Amino acid sequence: MSTEENLPPKMDWPYQFLSLSQAEVHARRLSLDRYALYAQLSALIPIGLVWLYQTVNISSSSRRKRDYTAVPSSDSFNTRKQRNGWSKLRWWLGEDVVAFGEVLGQRDQWVGGIFWAVWLLVLCVAGTGRDYMHLTKRFGIIAVSQYPMQYMLTLKSFNPVSWTLKLSHEETNRWHRVLARVTTFLLSLHTIFYYNYFIHNSILLAKIQSPVVIYGMLSFFGLNLMITTALRPLRKLSYRVFFVTHLLIALGLPLVLWFHAASSRKYMLEALGVFLLDIGFRKRDTITVETTISSIPGTSLIKIKVPVPRQRQNHFLRGVAPGAHVYVNVPPATRSAFRRKDVKAANNAAEVLFEFMFNPFTIAHVDQDSGELTLVARQREGPMTKGLARFASSPSPTAKKALLNIEGPYGAAKHFPALSLGSAFDRILLIAGGVGATFTIPLYRGIVAENPETKVEMVWAVRTAGEATWAVTENGARDILNDPNVHIYLTGNRSSAREDGTGVGSGVDSGENSPLVKLGGGNDGAVALEMNTLRKTADGRVTGVPTERRRRPDLKKVVDEVFGHGPEERVAILVCGPTKIGKQVRRQVGRYVREGREVWFHNEGFGF
Repeated sequence: MSTEENLPPKMDWPYQFLSLSQAEVHARRLSLDRYALYAQLSALIPIGLVWLYQTVNISSSSRRKRDYTAVPSSDSFNTRKQRNGWSKLRWWLGEDVVAFGEVLGQRDQWVGGIFWAVWLLVLCVAGTGRDYMHLTKRFGIIAVSQYPMQYMLTLKSFNPVSWTLKLSHEETNRWHRVLARVTTFLLSLHTIFYYNYFIHNSILLAKIQSPVVIYGMLSFFGLNLMITTALRPLRKLSYRVFFVTHLLIALGLPLVLWFHAASSRKYMLEALGVFLLDIGFRKRDTITVETTISSIPGTSLIKIKVPVPRQRQNHFLRGVAPGAHVYVNVPPATRSAFRRKDVKAANNAAEVLFEFMFNPFTIAHVDQDSGELTLVARQREGPMTKGLARFASSPSPTAKKALLNIEGPYGAAKHFPALSLGSAFDRILLIAGGVGATFTIPLYRGIVAENPETKVEMVWAVRTAGEATWAVTENGARDILNDPNVHIYLTGNRSSAREDGTGVGSGVDSGENSPLVKLGGGNDGAVALEMNTLRKTADGRVTGVPTERRRRPDLKKVVDEVFGHGPEERVAILVCGPTKIGKQVRRQVGRYVREGREVWFHNEGFGF
């Protein structure tokens, strides 16, 4: 808020309502702009420090790779001890902060957020003297100076921070949430201090009717609405409300602040500019193609075959990293096909919501010969996957064809360190739960294809055998089931899949008596199948399973085995699946990190 009266009542604390001359008001304006610039430019410092750390770490890793010996010298022992200290600190910072059963982010976010809030508060106070209005205005201008960076951290395609630090947009988005809370805190102080000024000077009623104050309150209300809908319990309750609210307010907020305070306009232009640039880049990376959509019998899984146009194959096929994902959107021409038959289009709110829906689908398979992508996802409660499942299961003698917008590819995998033999790791473990194998199977195949001698194992837990059929039917998938380093477990039973083919499964059953079945291959190369759902979809036979293996995967034992080959081995562990699996694996791996083992851990968790 940017108006004040030249009223000089005294206050009981150091800041006072001062009556300033025109020259003093101008000097205050220059000071506000200068400190706002300091705040904006200082955001580049942590990015630069992280980049410097990564550069030094990569150089150090290359040197360790050359000098690595089984019997270390005292110098290498001291270096390794120091390195292990950093590893333990990084692991500690990655732990969840939990309150009242809810995860409130990770420790690194809290440490970084508190540090940044303190720094910005210092910039808010420095040089304000006893001028109450200077302090009040400083809270506002320092907060909005962070908006260009705050917007940039959310971007998917045009994201300089992601490019510089080699992070995925999901990773930079974690810090967007931190910065959003810090700036909202500062704007809350800005609002409170202004209202205190209005009340002390008995001008509240007049001021709340002025356009400048109205615009300020609209922006403050919008910010708090964004923060509220972004809370994890509300996101889980309705992700669509969160997403649509965020998108609309993110577009509208710069316009409201433009009219609220002239000093904020350059920052709003920058924020809106990077936002619109990203939209342009995302349009460039989007194709609209006729896809084949099918449901996998006996499961709640949906499979989408995407033929990539020849002119875009370099981008979508040859440039894609294993474990990448794309965003799927339903164009207007297709939405009527996804409509419930008992709902008229005019009353179908879900059809309007499709405009805002960009659901992530992992690329389960890339067929370089046919130029096709295979996407696999589980049906959830949202209108997108429900509509896809309804379309795929509708009675029709022909394959289900539908136009879809495919945007991407994205993902953290392209920034992973080299995982094959001769890289920074001696052994690799991939763990997947349910549809999480769409991430780990491409990684496994890529690692083995690059170097078959790499010591890599994969554990895949599914509730029903039908959930593994998408991997069985893809080219080169039979080697997955016959590979002694790939372990596929069934954690459910026949009742896990309902007769209508919409059985749900998370990959790990919470029951104590769930049987575990190992799928293996016969000598003739046939796929070993355990359940009736698989017999209907693949050519194979039933194999006997030892009684002692009829149990859920013992993740502690799995982790212990991969670390049991020698204390000098460097281990990479990647997990993808429900939150429960990621937490269990991280807890077990943490024991070895605290013992000083060299570990690289990545959890490609999915959820809200």
